[in-house]
Amino acid sequence: MDPKQIINEAEKLLKPQSGLMSFFSGGSQSYRSEEATDLYIQAANQYRLMKDFDNAGKQFVKAANIQKSLKNHNDVANNLVEAYKCFKDVSPHEAIDSLSQAIHIFLTQNGQFRRAANFTLDLGELYEGINDLPNAIKSYEQAGDYFITDNAEALSNKAFLKCADLSALSGDYNKSVELYDNIIKKSVGNSLSKWNLKDYFLKSILCILCLGDSIEASKKLNYFLSEDPSFESTREYRLINDVLESIQQGNIDMFTDKVYEYDQFSKLDKLKTQLLLKIKNSVVEPEDDDLL
Repeated sequence: MDPKQIINEAEKLLKPQSGLMSFFSGGSQSYRSEEATDLYIQAANQYRLMKDFDNAGKQFVKAANIQKSLKNHNDVANNLVEAYKCFKDVSPHEAIDSLSQAIHIFLTQNGQFRRAANFTLDLGELYEGINDLPNAIKSYEQAGDYFITDNAEALSNKAFLKCADLSALSGDYNKSVELYDNIIKKSVGNSLSKWNLKDYFLKSILCILCLGDSIEASKKLNYFLSEDPSFESTREYRLINDVLESIQQGNIDMFTDKVYEYDQFSKLDKLKTQLLLKIKNSVVEPEDDDLL
């Protein structure tokens, strides 16, 4: 059936009925609204089958708005989630709007903190997709808090790690260090997350070096080694030691060689590459304004 015909039927049901028309058409307005909701959902699914996801999302939003007028909060949230799923690959701003409304309902009306947390992670990804890093960082941090509320520590660490990584990419090194260190505290002694520690150690110390504090970085390295003695046998530990030595000597060639050597065995990702470049330019080989 043509979804446009289904939508027309839904719109007819939503027109106010009065007098004899109301008597002959039968049914209360709330009943007619429920029927209209079902039709909009039916039209949305028809559009989905046609891969017209923008129009599909719009029909789910209409269904949600009707349910909002009927104060059916659970149905509102569920229809908004379906709208988000339709919009996310074609209309990210509409996806963000729909998902934000659904999350608000999960938190304030339904007390569904796990669903709120999971979808707030998705919200962070949507913001990241449109390069809105401040809102992405905010969303990942909120997701971490919601997971903690639901006693889901592993998932909270996942959210806070995303927040820490984006904060570091954005140049907020103090915030990222604080987040990495909190994740480390929760991961030490945890058999499920212990194997990730070397990566957290490395990123935390690189962020400290981006702040220009090699003394604090050395102290933190020793502290991490006391927390996890096996760290000394890793490439990450050797890289940090080499970076600290090159900083101490002001040896840019040594720094470049050691970073290249590490990259041959453990490929550097975007974040670590950016942090190391920052350290190279501002710490190992800073511009000496006094010579100008």
